[in-house]
Amino acid sequence: MDSPFGNFCRLIAGKHGRTKVISPEVVAQEWIAHSGLSALPSLSEIGRQMERYGLAVHAASIPDLRGHHFRYSSGRHTVLYEADEWRGAAEFTLLHEFYEIVMERLQELGNPARSPGRARMCWMANRFAAAVLMQKDIFLQALRESHFDIVWLHHHFYRSYAAVAIRALELLDEMDETARRELACVIYDRDVEGGSDDVGLAVLRVSFSRCTAVLRRSLTASPRLLPRRGECVAPGSVVELALAESRPVLVTRASWDRRGGERPLCLLARPVRWFGEPAKVVLVGMRAGDGHILEAQARPLRAIVLDALEGWRL
Repeated sequence: MDSPFGNFCRLIAGKHGRTKVISPEVVAQEWIAHSGLSALPSLSEIGRQMERYGLAVHAASIPDLRGHHFRYSSGRHTVLYEADEWRGAAEFTLLHEFYEIVMERLQELGNPARSPGRARMCWMANRFAAAVLMQKDIFLQALRESHFDIVWLHHHFYRSYAAVAIRALELLDEMDETARRELACVIYDRDVEGGSDDVGLAVLRVSFSRCTAVLRRSLTASPRLLPRRGECVAPGSVVELALAESRPVLVTRASWDRRGGERPLCLLARPVRWFGEPAKVVLVGMRAGDGHILEAQARPLRAIVLDALEGWRL
């Protein structure tokens, strides 16, 4: 009798085999249903399921890699993940490797799609892992009920801030425009410069900067309002104010006058502290018409509220 892994791959090939590009979201939904995976799967559950599907899973020390998979001759696939990674990253890595193994098997079964390049395969594997760990319906419900709170979602789903933001943006872009909300998210992380920890200067730089497709056209136009990765906190920005006050700052109507037109947003900057020191700032922006969503998030945080900010920059 064939293994659950073989059955699953043939199921995908039979249902979607003529599709040249099978969405990672579709593969995730099919695997969740096929395996009976829970809504919020843990590391142990993911490992057990992969072993039930005939894969060997081991924690190991892997220099310069988070994960790796291989198979000798006709033996079963072995998946290694970095033993020192935090649990959320290890779960993500296991699913990333599992997706790549599934894609390799589909190629063997004659899937018409050409194998993507390494970079695109990694991107698709990451999307699969995110779709399994932050399942669409439960994630969208949590996104709405938390008032688009990236910090709360990070703790609730135990994923990185960037993974949470990417999942939110991608699912929002897929929604019908009558129900969709436009969102921008910028994450600033600590970056230590200098010769040693004793003399280093701690600064915050952009580690993540994305928005939904409709906002992208205006925020990346000239002048560019969406900062690039690696940029420091802009002087006079809402992020600088949040850091100076060590409190969240809400701007209900931030606008930039460009060629006689305005595109106001509601902005919320939230400092995140680690052992008493600023570790990151999570900045989200929504159209001013949806400002009530961020106002509801900011209210229990006792945020500083500004009615307007002219000449703003994220």
